[in-house]
This record gives sequence, structure tokens and C-alpha cells, in this order.
Amino acid sequence: MIYMRQFRYHFFLILMMICCCHTVNAQVCIIGRIVDSEQIPIVGVNCVLLNLSDSTLITGSTSDLKGRFKLEAKEDKEYILQLSSVGYEKRSQICKPGNLGNIVLNEDTMLLDEVVVTPQILNTFGNKNQLILGETAMKVGNNALDAISSLPQFKTDISSDALVTVDNKSILVLIDGMRRSSRELKMLKADEIKNIQYYSNPPARYAHENIGAVIDVKTKKKVDKLYSLYLDTKNGITTGYGTDMLSIAYRDSLNMLTAAYFIDYRALNDNRMNNTYSYDGKINEYRGLPGSYNGQYHIGQLTYQRYQGKNLFNAKVEYRKSLGKQEYEQELMGQNDNSLINSRNLQSDYSSVSADLYYMYMFNQNRNLSINILNTYYHSNSDNILTSKEGGYSFENHIDNKSYSLIAEVLYSDKFWNGDFNLGAYYQYKNLDQKYNFTENSTVDTQKEYVYADYSNAVGKFSYNIGLGLENNHYETATNEKFNYWVFRPSLSLNMQNNKHSAIRLTASINSSIPNVGDLTNSIVTIDEHFYSQGNTALKPYYYYYTNLGYQYASDNGIFYIAPSVTYSYYPNKNMPILFTEGDDIILRITEINNVHNIGASLSLNYKPINWLVLHPFYNYEYITYKTYNQAVKHDFHNAGINIQFLPKNWQIMWNGNLPMTLVDGDIYTRMGFNMSTSVLYKFKSMSVGMEYIYNPNPSKVYADIKGFSYAEETKWNNFKNLVSLKFTYYFYKGKSRGHARKRISNTDKDSGLININTAK
Repeated sequence: MIYMRQFRYHFFLILMMICCCHTVNAQVCIIGRIVDSEQIPIVGVNCVLLNLSDSTLITGSTSDLKGRFKLEAKEDKEYILQLSSVGYEKRSQICKPGNLGNIVLNEDTMLLDEVVVTPQILNTFGNKNQLILGETAMKVGNNALDAISSLPQFKTDISSDALVTVDNKSILVLIDGMRRSSRELKMLKADEIKNIQYYSNPPARYAHENIGAVIDVKTKKKVDKLYSLYLDTKNGITTGYGTDMLSIAYRDSLNMLTAAYFIDYRALNDNRMNNTYSYDGKINEYRGLPGSYNGQYHIGQLTYQRYQGKNLFNAKVEYRKSLGKQEYEQELMGQNDNSLINSRNLQSDYSSVSADLYYMYMFNQNRNLSINILNTYYHSNSDNILTSKEGGYSFENHIDNKSYSLIAEVLYSDKFWNGDFNLGAYYQYKNLDQKYNFTENSTVDTQKEYVYADYSNAVGKFSYNIGLGLENNHYETATNEKFNYWVFRPSLSLNMQNNKHSAIRLTASINSSIPNVGDLTNSIVTIDEHFYSQGNTALKPYYYYYTNLGYQYASDNGIFYIAPSVTYSYYPNKNMPILFTEGDDIILRITEINNVHNIGASLSLNYKPINWLVLHPFYNYEYITYKTYNQAVKHDFHNAGINIQFLPKNWQIMWNGNLPMTLVDGDIYTRMGFNMSTSVLYKFKSMSVGMEYIYNPNPSKVYADIKGFSYAEETKWNNFKNLVSLKFTYYFYKGKSRGHARKRISNTDKDSGLININTAK
């Protein structure tokens, strides 16, 4: 018993000593959290502790995913704490052991017009990567689009200039939280980019949209006044081809006013369409004769913003206009009389006007409430005429659409338990009035309500993002049928970053897609004398399960980067284009198909053997299986290419190449041919001049083969086979501007009511 009492006594003394030692150690630890001016954590800040008396080094560390740091001191006395990070002003302060709380690092305004050299480090958190443009990326191209597309996660489509992921996912582009297009990235200089928030799987806020990924380009803040002008042009010298834009801006301490105009045009005169339609017992083979395409796409924007105190108001008016006219003739082969000519005239256009209003109230640095209202009006039409000059047949399809939409969204953002929390509600109403062939009228009404919540946090090396969304779709089709569907959209991302060089992420989500209003009509588009496309008023929204496992590694010296990933998607039901036989006619109709499986793998590499040379190869693979009413589809998809960057001093030489690939959707296959581009650019101060060559001999071939019917449609754009264009960019800016608060939400309506098959392209 005595021994037991002694044991308890000594045990109690030892326990007290441990607690005292722990307390002492806690008192000689310096901890804190490093954030920017918007209270966003800064990752990878160098934190150094120095002796106050002689500035000798005591210890050092870097801030973690939440901006936190911990430095072990030896004594309870005053020290010098030094903080430094690329793009921010260095900070030194005298401190004693304890919790220093939030420490703000201000952006280094002296670096706004300088190239920033950064090591290639990973910064991953939950479902996003934070990307920083280093020296190499800053040199690439004329603008932000060129610079971003040079990163190993992205590439630019040669024909459309659209930014896509390296595994061909579409990207929603945001600039400071405002919804933009890939083209509008051209209005931004690369050295104005602070960082890029990249979401390989869209957050809950955007989960109701049919997009593959999201990037939010954060720009640097400035002070005083700023006037700016930006001009970017690319125009062909071998054919009618051009992309031109002009942007002007004024900002002071309270107001910001910007105006921008964009035009994209094509004037092609040697398009050839080779088509073959094989019916039971009959073949219509058409050899393409020289045809033409003329198209213009205009965007005009005017934006006003006022930032005062805790209030931010933003108003934007936008006008869009698209005009397209496609004319070509085809000679019907196998006939004795070569004058038997098939002629097609397809003309389409749309115009839209939208008014966008936004208001945000900031309770404090972490808590704010945003409201966005968007009204959009569309007028679109299409005239599709197919005739035989011998008088054998003539088909005319005329469509006239008028549509109106209202989008409203409310978002509340706050911090809970040191994590980021978002709660929002979204509403969309869209009405389409369609007149078909001047006499037949139909109306489609759609409504969508979407409530979502999103939370991100970290525990040590692990970070996570949880997204929840509940969506209700209800619409009335052209045949007065009413539908009402509920969709649950949960998502989970688990991320582990072992160090600044490697990270692994697992993402799982339930996503959904709703039909476009143009697909819900009864409209008919004649393709051949017994072959036509028709809408489907019975289409329903569908959902699918998505899982992705990805790994990233970046070397410390920025020489090497690798990112492999595997993906699995399962669609219990999916809307796909299917061929049907009705009497002597063949109908192409979007139809629901059950049990679609998709297995994919992707590999992206980035290798920089010397300072002026970067190699970026990529490879994507997909295996898709399903059964249509006509066949069992088991398709292997391969996509490979490489981007090579030569960057000697002020010069830039780029080469992009993509091998052929074949896509499948329902009964329809699309083969994209080999294409490549080469560009040479010289940059001098605020100007750059250059030349681009595009080789795209066989843009696409669409084909299908079922029992009793097969067809192949091959497009040859001879004007694009060897396209040479000149490029010029000029920036002008004077003064500096106060950094305005940024919009947190932004919306758009891009559904004109026209579908792909009745749009000139």
C-alpha cells in the first residue's frame, strides 16, 4: 500500500513536470497566420526568426496551406521576425513568443511591370490549385490567354482560340470572380495576374452548369489613378480571317469605368463538303464544289463600378451579334448528267442584349453578402434550304426564335472554424417562342431553382472541400407537356500535399445536365432527301456519377512537372443523338440512352531542359461503352499532342501539334484530323508583333453506320489548310489605381435557341 502511494506521488510529480515543460515550450513558440489584404491565406511564405541583438539566424519555416507558421524559440525574449514571398513586400517586426494572430503582407507594387521569377511549387487546397505565373509563362504570347495556355494544365484550341484543359474539358473563365470568355483573357496582360485559382472539378456554385473546370484569374492591386488602353489584333493574309479587340478603362479611388469591343470574322471561299448517304438499295454520293462561308461575331461591353466603404456596386450592359452564311454546291456522282447538282444555303444569326446588376455588402474582411440579377433578350433565326437543280426535290426549314431569361443569385460567404464557407441560392427562368416555317408556333418555358453550400478546410497536410447542391427543374415543352425534376448534387474533394512538390487528390461528385431549349422543340432540319434532324419534346434532365484520382509532382528547380490522373464516370441515363427509321425516312433525334460507362486516363508533362526551351507533351485516353437502339458501342479514344516553346530573350517561337482523334456520341462518330500551328513573336516594351501559321487540312469527318443506313460528311476548309496571319498587340497605361473590391458572383445566358445543326459554321 505504501509503495502504491509512493508510486502515485511520483507519477503525479512527473505529470506535473511534463505539463510545466509543455507550458514553457508553448511560451517560447511564435505562431501566426499570414494573409493578404483580402484576408486570403498566403502559402509558402518564408518565415525567419533572428536574434534581436546580432541578427543571427535562430530558425525558419514556411507557411502551410492555411497560411499558418510555427517557429520554436529558445528563450522568452524579443526576436526579429522576417517574412518574404514573391509578389509581396517584405515585412520585419519585433515580437515575443506567443500567438501573433493574422499578419498582413501587402502586394509589392514595384513588381507590377516586372517579370517575376518563381520556383515551380505546388499549392493545392481542397478542390483547387493555386497557380502562379513564373518567368517562362510571363514571356509567352501577347496576353493572359497565351500565358495561361502555356501552363501544363491547359491548352488552346487551334481553330476557336478557346481555353480547355489538357484532357479536353471545357473551362469556365472568371476574372476577379466575374464571368468572362477565353477571348476576354486577351484584354489582360500576363504581368497583371496575381495568381490563378484552378478547380479541376467545379465548386458547388457552378455544379449545375455543363462545364468541366473553372479558373478564376486574380489580378494585382494598384493605387492612385489609372488610364489604360489595350489593342490586340490577329488577321489573316492568305484568307479572310481575323480576331480584333479594343479595351479602354479609367479607375480612381471610388469609380471604375471600362468599355470593350470584340470582333471575330471569317470570309472563306473554298469550302468543300463531301457527303455520302447510303440507304437500303440507294446511295447518294455528293462531291463538294467550291463553297463559301461568311461569319461575324461581335461583343460590345460597357461596365461601371463604384466601391465605397463596405459597399460595391457593379453594372454591365452587353450586346452580342452573330451572323453566319454558308453556301455550297455538290455534284451527285454516278449520274450520266453532271448537271445534277445539290445546293445548300444555310443562313443563321442571333443578337442579344443583357443587363447585369451586382451589389455586395462587406460586413468585415471575411463575411459578405452578394446579389446578382441578369436579364437577357435573344432574337435568333435560321434559314436552311436544300434543293436539287434538276428539280427533283426542294426542302426549306425556317426558324425564328425570340427568348427572354431572368437569372438571380444570392451568395453569403463567411469563415467557420478557420474554414471557408459559402451559402447561395440561384434562380433561372427562360422562355422561348419559336415560329417554324412561318406558320407553326411553339413555346418552351423552363425554370430552375438551385440551392448550394460549400465548405473548405485543412487538417495538417490534408485539406478537403464539401459541396452540396439541390436543384429543381420544371418546364413546359412545345407540346404542352409539363415536367418537374429534382437533382441532388453532392461533391467531395480530399487533398493531401506532402510537401511543396507533390500532392494527391481524390474527387467524387454527382453531376447533372438539362436539355437546351432548342432541343425541346419539334423543329425539323433537312439533311438529305430522306434524312433529317428533329427535336425531342420528351427529353429529361440526367445525372451521372464522377470520380477522379490525380497526382502532381513539381521539381524544386522548375525543370520538371508531371500530372497523371484516372477517371470513371457512370451515366444511368444520358441524352445522345440516335438514328431512327420511320418508313423511308431516317431521323436523327436526341434520345435517352441507359447505362453509359466512361473510363479515362490522362498524363501531362512539362520539361524545361534549358532556360529558353520548354517541352509540354500530353496524352488522354477514354474507353466508353453503351448500347443504342441500333448497336453496341465500345470505343477507344486517344488524344496526344505536344507544345514546344522557344524563348530566347525578347523572342518567342511556339509549335503546337495534335494527332488525329475520333469522338463518339450516341450513334455519331466525329474524327478530327491532324493539326498544327507555329507562331513567331517579338516583344518590345508595351508592343509585340508576330506571325502565326496554322495547318489544318482535314478539320472534321462526321459519320455513322447502322443497319439499313450509313452516312459520312467530310468538311474541307481549303482556306485553313495553310493559314498565315499577322499579330499585333499594344498596351498603354498611365498612373496607378486603387484596388477595387471584386465581384463574388457573375452569370450569363448563352442559349440562343438555335442548335448546332441549324447554325452556319
